[in-house]
Amino acid sequence: MNKEPKKFLLILGCVFSLLAGIVIGKAMQYRHPTVLLKYPSFPEQLSSNPSQDDKTEKAPLPPLNVVSDQVVLEVPVIEQETDWMKFGKLNLLQGELSFDFETQCDGREKILIPPIEIIPWYPTVFDDGEFGIGKNVAVAWEHLGYEGLWIHSGWDFWSERSPATDLQYFLETDEVNEVQPLAWIESRLNECLRGNQVSLDQQGQTYAGQVVAAIRVPAEGVEELSRHTMDLVPYLAQTYPQSGFSDLGEDALLIFFCGRAALDERTDPDAGYWTQTRYVIALEPAK
Repeated sequence: MNKEPKKFLLILGCVFSLLAGIVIGKAMQYRHPTVLLKYPSFPEQLSSNPSQDDKTEKAPLPPLNVVSDQVVLEVPVIEQETDWMKFGKLNLLQGELSFDFETQCDGREKILIPPIEIIPWYPTVFDDGEFGIGKNVAVAWEHLGYEGLWIHSGWDFWSERSPATDLQYFLETDEVNEVQPLAWIESRLNECLRGNQVSLDQQGQTYAGQVVAAIRVPAEGVEELSRHTMDLVPYLAQTYPQSGFSDLGEDALLIFFCGRAALDERTDPDAGYWTQTRYVIALEPAK
């Protein structure tokens, strides 16, 4: 009783096998990817002359491996030029960047921000962990033609040092790393750092700059400061007229990082130990 269905299935299988063999055989005849040569994005088609179409069609095609090599080698490399995040002759997005600050204090001590990778701002950059405390990264932003870098300072839970930690310690602590009173900190900012030279180094290329403006925003001013991300320079120039931001040139680069409360300051209970205050330092290319 089961012989007829089995015979039918056997015949059906033979038919499908035969059809598959025909399809595979036809496919084996086309060993040259001629369809690639018809894409207008490839350079050989862009440079061809329409009057030579007949000759091109009659010319024998090279073997498959030759066509592949030519296609890979002749695809043009398109480099996007941008004026964003440049400081003098340095393109800050094309490699890790370090800062070497000269000072007028402690025997003309030099303060270093180690090489950091600069990440252009995107909506979740502060939430997805890429800009985490202890990582050698900075976030780049632009506002009203001015460009700046958010850089972490202090230490994370695992005792990893953030890039701007040495600069923060230079401004806030004495030789035994004890936080000092407000007048001492502001003196370090304005007399030891502001007006001095800074060297920016990127993959062996060095460019000289100068610290032309600097401000320490106290705890009671941080909330208002956070509302002026996109008009930061005009806000600082109006609110802190002696800080130097009113005379800032358009080629300046801002560095923005957090600070601790001074020894004689009231702390903000809603802020962390390392995020009580904010520092904003402006650099301009050396003339």
